[in-house]
Amino acid sequence: MIPSALLLLTILQAGWSKEKLALAHHYANTDSINTSAVVIMQGGRVIDQWGDTAQKIDAYSVRKTLLSALYGIYVGEGVIDPNETLEQLGIDDSPDSLTTAEKQARVVDLLRARSGVYHLVDFETATMASSRPPRGSHPPGTFWYYNNWDFNVLGTIFEKKTGKKIGDAFYERIAKPIGMQDFTPRDVFYFGGPASIHPAYHFEITARDLARFGQLYLRHGRWNNKQIVPEAWVEKSSHATEMVTANGVNLGVTNTCGG
Repeated sequence: MIPSALLLLTILQAGWSKEKLALAHHYANTDSINTSAVVIMQGGRVIDQWGDTAQKIDAYSVRKTLLSALYGIYVGEGVIDPNETLEQLGIDDSPDSLTTAEKQARVVDLLRARSGVYHLVDFETATMASSRPPRGSHPPGTFWYYNNWDFNVLGTIFEKKTGKKIGDAFYERIAKPIGMQDFTPRDVFYFGGPASIHPAYHFEITARDLARFGQLYLRHGRWNNKQIVPEAWVEKSSHATEMVTANGVNLGVTNTCGG
């Protein structure tokens, strides 16, 4: 933790309002959202922080962005071909097999949540389950749906193509190079079940380590003059390219995982 006097000086020098930050702190901790930890950074410096920023917390859907960064590295190195299909990769599922049409989905379709594969998964919200389109209703690449099957299978494909566990690869290629303080390979764990052979992978990660990851993307994938994640991948995966609709609301986010 940064000493409070030094933090106050940083806040004032950076032009932030001490009073308004106090209101944000109050809202996060005592009103309605019960935030576990917050780190605010500007220009590479911590402006303010509260909560237990060293506590490892299940990052839930942030996992998709973390895995996307790994995909960017290995696609850039030619280890993963984003245009390979599930059929070419030998990807199927059980107990319900994929159809021939579903197996034409490419890696990039999964990265963009457009696989067209609406297979059951073992880890999703009730809202996601109730909104899942019928099997075979959309060809691969044509329809956006926030699909945990896509994201889970990306984990399977990554480990198959690289020969590395997600936690090991994230530690070696991202966490260690950017100086994450808390992450270890054991902080990626898996949820499986009877609906699918592709488990969900989850990250336990601290707020201060996630702040470093955010800083990496603000620096276009560079850290200490070394390109960690290809700049083109960062740009592509962090900008909306078209509008999509979910629950009747237009969302300016299309590249959920990248690609």
